[in-house]
Amino acid sequence: MRNRTSERLTASARPVTNLASGWYVAVPSAELRHRPRRITLFGSSYVGWRGSDGRARVHSAVCPHAGAALYGGKVVDGTLECPFHRWRFDESGACAFVPGRRPPARAALTALPTRECSGYVWAWYGGGPPRHEPPDLPGLGGRRLPGLRTFRLADPTRATTRRILENTYDPDHLVALHGLTVRGEARIVFPDAPGAKGDGGAADDEPAERCDATLTWPAYRGALGTVSDAVGLNADEFTLRMRGWSSCQEIEYYADGRRLYRMVLAVTPIGEHHSVQHINAVVDADGRGALGWLRALVHRAEVQVAARQDLPVFDTLLPGDRHGIYVPGDEAVRRFRRFYQRWVEVAEHD
Repeated sequence: MRNRTSERLTASARPVTNLASGWYVAVPSAELRHRPRRITLFGSSYVGWRGSDGRARVHSAVCPHAGAALYGGKVVDGTLECPFHRWRFDESGACAFVPGRRPPARAALTALPTRECSGYVWAWYGGGPPRHEPPDLPGLGGRRLPGLRTFRLADPTRATTRRILENTYDPDHLVALHGLTVRGEARIVFPDAPGAKGDGGAADDEPAERCDATLTWPAYRGALGTVSDAVGLNADEFTLRMRGWSSCQEIEYYADGRRLYRMVLAVTPIGEHHSVQHINAVVDADGRGALGWLRALVHRAEVQVAARQDLPVFDTLLPGDRHGIYVPGDEAVRRFRRFYQRWVEVAEHD
């Protein structure tokens, strides 16, 4: 059902507005193999492919000669070949070969800056060179590290990038939506991060690179507490440490100072209010044999259940910021929104 939804959203994609400059998931690494692949990003079509060195490229999808879709072509001698007239484009996007004649100097594809890490091919949105790097978590891409267990989720939604990311800054919804009954209150603080400038930097300064935060809550109680106690996963204090960029997050989850798992939360903005929420997680070794596997399954279930509870609400959220009444518990969300908007300004200025 969610896959069909993703296909429908891709077909109806419209240009994205109010999108922050940053790194976005173009495609999971495992899904970009030997053949070119169509990618819909920011309301436009691109083609993803791998060059002779195996590195991922993301280029504009339309051949500048006669308008054919390049994702219908193939990779030949390390170049991307158009299926219509066999024009070929190199890894920079320049036309490298035209049958029987010299390639026109103006024949070139738009190339998005790309990186490949944490199990994804990332594409940079915003003019100019990238201003920082995407999150790179060991164990999430390429060779798997011994003792680690991984899982990945990809869910289409009508929420915007900002709506998806600001959810992590909202401790009140942990109890209200997810029913995490705890022996006290959840709270969020903003530790000083390198290069941080408060709410995103003064108006005439560069915006802060990240909006880091730490979310803590006390032990679980009720039915959840009973289950957590049974498998040894309850704690006096849980901590979620987040490195938050304008387009993605790197999250670590601790119980009484013991790290349980790490994950990347990222977004593919297909079009206006059409996105895919990505989660790629690695569970640290926490016990051997059956107990270790059981704990890994519990962590996967809690992440997956929380994500699936968010999605129906995401699909109904109204666009914009000014349709609600704010309370003190919303201040962290509002802080992130100010930070995010500074990176929207970067995209618009560049």
